[in-house]
Amino acid sequence: MKHSLTLEHIEISDLDKEQLEAKLDRLYKHMLPPYEIDVLIAHDTHHTQGDVIRCRINVEQEGKVYHVERNKDTVQDAIDEVIAALKSELVASHNRRKEHNA
Repeated sequence: MKHSLTLEHIEISDLDKEQLEAKLDRLYKHMLPPYEIDVLIAHDTHHTQGDVIRCRINVEQEGKVYHVERNKDTVQDAIDEVIAALKSELVASHNRRKEHNA
């Protein structure tokens, strides 16, 4: 699945990139083309949690923007959390669309 990936103050491994791709591919069935996906992974310092990995995904489709952001201790945990939250938003939107068209 095509997306843009921005890294801030962090380098991620090829394995992390492959896993991100695989997880984004699983979201494909919940999206309507055309869409645009922007991914940001950053190393930040949180005021109470210390060093964290921030993952943000924005999906733009049908004039709507779905924005999900999570902070975790590791790259994979941050990606997992943000993908789960994004999937939940996309499924809810898909279900609303189905109800509206019925």
